[in-house]
Amino acid sequence: MSLGRSQDVRRAVAAGWYDARQCRRDAYRAVRVAEDGALPGLVARAADLVRRRSGVPAGDVDLVLHASSWSVQEAGCRAEGVRQALRCRRATALEVRGAAGSGVVGLHVAARYLSTSPDLTAAVITTGDCAAARTGDRFRSGPGRVLADGATGVVLRTGGGLARVLATTVVGEQTQCLLRSDLPWRIPSAVRERARDEAAATAVRRDDLAVPLADREREVVERTLTDAGLGTDDIARFVFPHLGSGQQRWDRRAAWGVDAKRTTWDWGTGVGHLPSGDQMAGLAHLLESAELAAGDKVVLVGGGSADVLGCAVLEVL
Repeated sequence: MSLGRSQDVRRAVAAGWYDARQCRRDAYRAVRVAEDGALPGLVARAADLVRRRSGVPAGDVDLVLHASSWSVQEAGCRAEGVRQALRCRRATALEVRGAAGSGVVGLHVAARYLSTSPDLTAAVITTGDCAAARTGDRFRSGPGRVLADGATGVVLRTGGGLARVLATTVVGEQTQCLLRSDLPWRIPSAVRERARDEAAATAVRRDDLAVPLADREREVVERTLTDAGLGTDDIARFVFPHLGSGQQRWDRRAAWGVDAKRTTWDWGTGVGHLPSGDQMAGLAHLLESAELAAGDKVVLVGGGSADVLGCAVLEVL
């Protein structure tokens, strides 16, 4: 992963950018902030790093998939640009855009893509988040959300690697948008308007959505675990969206056997919320900090609304 520089949230409170009461409720410690226009470079670095670490030659990559939130297109980062930077000349370039959690949806799409033919062997998946492109105000995008800047990457291949994908699931109404990035296109105006309306409604009714979102979250996790033949007790770590403390619903998660200590939320309070990349960033942190051992199972849970959530179960090799 490639993140912006760390900025103490107390600086934002002192400057009047971040409400002090909301800051205490959220319990963030710091947020990652990048310079204007830096996102394409962050994504390219994250993609190059994971591709080199995987050992997969650029010419063997069949799919480059970039996941981001709706308005990050304004930052000038596209899947086709990632494909060109990696020199993956034979790869198809796809993009997944959505309100949040599009990185997990991208993993789901890439896994399905590679499963369609034995001739398809590797995919590079990237995420990119930039608060300036998304809202213009990282501290006022909505209760419990301090938006961070950064990019993540992962290589999915049909053999070998650091972890194995056991199951993926996406539930709910599909508000995500899947696009070919190497062809001329534009997001239909009706889809863009719907995305803006949903974002506004979420900001206004965040507390009202907490209960249905918690129910949908449990549904997608249980369904994915069932597909993998596992239960919550079999899981070493969970990676949820790195929202503020007041949005985490720990009491409801405890009812199905998950507590904060088994998640990456404490680490996430020093990063902020990457709408597309929280899950990939959390996974990278767990692997790079040696907090996982061979055989450990990890659950990635995406989503930021009750309309659509994705989930993936991985086993460390």
